Amino acid sequence: MATPTPMLLLAVAAVVMSTAATLLPTATGDAVFLSSICNKTHNDKCAAVLNSSPDTADAATVGDLATIALDLAVAAAGVINDKASSYDPSSPEYNALRVCGGAYFDAVNDLDIDARDGLNSGDYATAVNLVSGAGAAADDCENAVANGKVASVMADVDQKMKDRCGVARDVINLLIPPKSN
Repeated sequence: MATPTPMLLLAVAAVVMSTAATLLPTATGDAVFLSSICNKTHNDKCAAVLNSSPDTADAATVGDLATIALDLAVAAAGVINDKASSYDPSSPEYNALRVCGGAYFDAVNDLDIDARDGLNSGDYATAVNLVSGAGAAADDCENAVANGKVASVMADVDQKMKDRCGVARDVINLLIPPKSN
């Protein structure tokens, strides 16, 4: 069997190096892109929230990140139904969680139907308003459970909802063109 020539080894090394060189900037570019967009939002939760989705690695535009942020907000709003089912329907905790459920149900509709329609049609101002309103579901829920035993159960859910809606609002807001003078 023949031994590889120095020229062949050099060619293989060049192919390996050029392949590695094309892969590295992509990974770094994604992190730089996300950081650049999140810096524009002035929202300190932006990167953490968006990085909680594996889809963020494939985002190439602000619109992609806005869609991902909206998906995360919808997911946060959707977890409430499991919470109420673990309590006796005649208990005050169950009733408080039903109030939360109603607020979060409305939030899911606002986010997943109306805000998504606004985002997809380019009506970003409407989408921002709907996302902001949906984020208020967390406040409604906090008020309903404030003095009950379930306040600690909902604290994480409510905070996640506020964070995710805040990031979605701020990223979608970047899509609104600046007003001309």
